Parts: sequence; C-alpha cells; structure tokens
Amino acid sequence: MGWTKDELQAFLDRQGVHNTAYSIGSDQDESYCLVRQGHEWLVYYSERGRRNELGWGKSEDQGLNLLKLFVLEGARANLGTQA
Repeated sequence: MGWTKDELQAFLDRQGVHNTAYSIGSDQDESYCLVRQGHEWLVYYSERGRRNELGWGKSEDQGLNLLKLFVLEGARANLGTQA
C-alpha cells in the first residue's frame, strides 16, 4: 500500500503508537526517523544524537513503508518488555 505522510500518521495513531516514537522529515532523538537524503529517503533510529541506519527508500512512498515496518516492530518489542 502506498502511504502519504498524513495517512501513515493516522494509521500509527490507530495502532496506539505515540507520535514521539517517530519523526517524518526531521531528526528526533530516541525515535525512528525518515529524512530525505539527495534523491533517496533514509530510515534510521536516532539515539543520543547518533543515527543508526536501518534502510533506504528510492521514493518517499518506499521510505514511509520502511518507517512503518520499523516503528511497528519497535512498538511490539516495547510492549513485550513491559509485560
């Protein structure tokens, strides 16, 4: 499925993912981030000011899909550690 930024944000909200868990278009510490780098889209986890690269998308749509996968996996992992 192709996503727009607004559609992905609404979807993640419905899944119970807090908006501080991710950032689209800018860096946000302790979050999954999606930013444009040249003609591609970088997905990374920002931790203590460092970027831990997770993947690249050739388009914004690909980047949003990658971000969705990592954010949902991270949310599931956090739920598992809170049980």
